[in-house]
Amino acid sequence: MQGHSYHVALRSYLMLAFFVISIFSFSAEVFAAETLITPATGTYTKGQTFTATVRVDPQGKSINAVQATLTFDSSKFSVVSISKTGSIFSLWTTEPTFSNTQGTIDFGGGTTKPFLTQSTLVVITFRATGEGDGDVAFKTALVTAADGLGTDVYSGSQKATYTVSADTAPTPKPKPDTPTDQPTQDLNTGDQPKDKPSDATIAFGDPPRAPEVKSKIFADAEVWYATTTGSFTWDLPFDVNGLFLEIATTSNNIPTKKVTPPVGEVQLTPDMLHDGVQYLSMQFSNQVGLGAILNRKIKVDITPPSPFTINVRAGNSTSSFPTLHFEANDPTSGIDHYELTLASREAVTVTPDEARLGYLITNLEDGTYTVKVKAFDKAGNVTESSTPILITAGWTKPTDLAKGSSFWSIFSLSNLFLVLLFILLGVLIGYIVYLRKQFGRKESRLRKESKEIQDQMEKIFSALRDEIYDQINAITKKPRLSRQEKEAVENLSSALEVSETLIEKEIIDVQKILR
Repeated sequence: MQGHSYHVALRSYLMLAFFVISIFSFSAEVFAAETLITPATGTYTKGQTFTATVRVDPQGKSINAVQATLTFDSSKFSVVSISKTGSIFSLWTTEPTFSNTQGTIDFGGGTTKPFLTQSTLVVITFRATGEGDGDVAFKTALVTAADGLGTDVYSGSQKATYTVSADTAPTPKPKPDTPTDQPTQDLNTGDQPKDKPSDATIAFGDPPRAPEVKSKIFADAEVWYATTTGSFTWDLPFDVNGLFLEIATTSNNIPTKKVTPPVGEVQLTPDMLHDGVQYLSMQFSNQVGLGAILNRKIKVDITPPSPFTINVRAGNSTSSFPTLHFEANDPTSGIDHYELTLASREAVTVTPDEARLGYLITNLEDGTYTVKVKAFDKAGNVTESSTPILITAGWTKPTDLAKGSSFWSIFSLSNLFLVLLFILLGVLIGYIVYLRKQFGRKESRLRKESKEIQDQMEKIFSALRDEIYDQINAITKKPRLSRQEKEAVENLSSALEVSETLIEKEIIDVQKILR
């Protein structure tokens, strides 16, 4: 019984030890990423500004996010600014902030593209404010693995220590009365030439921003180009005294090749570029230090798509057309589209998805034809393939001859509509002609009646006028007329004139209307 208990206890101890060893092994495998600050050391004068780059080293683990709090000696430094330029992060969960009173810096960010290499997080610009040694260190940090679980793989950090010296400026010395071409050393005192700048000169300002480049050939960073030659240009800020430039294969590259003196253009040659995605990696430096890094994407594909075949798949019946299947491969930029030419027809654009599903031929008479397909990659490179095809679907081109006419064919809807329209038009024209004739007859009758009325009125008025004149003459022959008789003669004469005028006016108006 005691032996059995001993074995049970031994087994329990062994299982516990294995569990502990497994935990430590898992921890050693998972917790690997490290945070650091570069440069780790430096000596600056009081009042000088300098930069410190906060970086993360995944040490082989795939990570995608970092959250950190840093502390710094606020009696020795103060933060001027925090730059996100050149950061591996494209998303920020906590915008970079700082407190010069508490001596803290906070930030947090991530990226949709996990990375495995040492990369920049933020760039901090400090100003030296007090003499002595001061530390910049990580208070807390969280480094998240790109494993879909948000595993913290943070293993530790490295602090940075900076020394601030006294603000000592060089003592100015009088200039010599006689200028010389070459500076000379004072043999009596051993002083250096007066035109030589002192090593104690204080540097003020900020580090340079990332370069802004332009290119006529590689104008768009997201477009593929079928060339390995081109150029990039940029403006050199007045305070830039150093340029680091190289072609890299990663967007997190830190250029190390220095170009002396700094230039404003670089010519790219075939020995510098190759198929694939590369980066123009650049960094300026000035009297303050290194600036932000630019990694400008360059997408190059000078290789045409690989040769491909056109497969002809016959239809399910003798009266059906065949289907064409084709698919080219371009490992660099990928296939953009196809152009298919069949017989004497115009070229048809076919997408890669349509090509995989199959292109159905239609409306082609029986015979043998040649089909040509051009495959275009996203850089514009072309590969062409062709194959003969046999068409036996029995399709014939519709003829343009008139169809056999029949008596009932004239009773189509369109013909009936036209006939009805012509009938209505004929009726309308006939009605207008009828009205014109009726109006002409009435007009002729009216003219005749008006003429007769005019003649009758003239006769009647003439007789009336003669009678009135006879009466007036008879009255006026008396040797002596009374006053009433004289008024009657004058009134008759006046009425006769007025009546004659009115009748003539009405006759003239009627004649005008009937013209």
